Amino acid sequence: MKKISILLASLVSFYLSAAELTPAKGVSILYINGQEAESKLGTNPIADGYNQIVIRMDKEVGRGSGGNVFTSKPYVLDLEVSGEIIQVVHPVARSKKEAEIAFEDGQPQWDIRQDGKPLQYKQEELQGKSGLFPYAGMAALLEKHNSQRGVYFNNGQLIDKPVEAKMISGTVVDPAVDTTQAMSPTKVMQSSNAEQLKAWYLKSSVEERKEFRRWMIDQE
Repeated sequence: MKKISILLASLVSFYLSAAELTPAKGVSILYINGQEAESKLGTNPIADGYNQIVIRMDKEVGRGSGGNVFTSKPYVLDLEVSGEIIQVVHPVARSKKEAEIAFEDGQPQWDIRQDGKPLQYKQEELQGKSGLFPYAGMAALLEKHNSQRGVYFNNGQLIDKPVEAKMISGTVVDPAVDTTQAMSPTKVMQSSNAEQLKAWYLKSSVEERKEFRRWMIDQE
């Protein structure tokens, strides 16, 4: 029962600290931490700390009969989240030409704000395949992108990333220290279970989350 309480407390803590990622009109959220976003055009929960999102601009540009939808290439962004509301706005693009200019150098100026203030980010263009549909099978392309950079996710949870960005309780991990040796098998299992619970919770519907919280209360 004590182990269950620890895991549930970890889950509740994650839920309470989760922020909301909201795209402006014309922005599509494709992936969050290696998993397909629950809503491409709506709000998604996003964890505190390091997050990786894949976004794309899908915006109608031009006016009248000359208007059409400009779809950019997808971009992989790294964020450090510490607030509650994260908003993503596409680069200025009022015409097709303006949109093409905004993306031509591979470093489009997304306007990302955390609780109303600018949030810094790093970005890379996701490399597609050759051919007519370069981004078919995007999940595999993203996995390849991450593996080349030493970034790994399990059910939406970060399990490894470059040492310069790796944080444990706000402390940079020393690459010379093998942290796996410092954790007992029991602690490793508890951590794995907690991450799995968090992932299941985020995948659940609103009603399923309510039912789960009621069940948690009954266990106390």
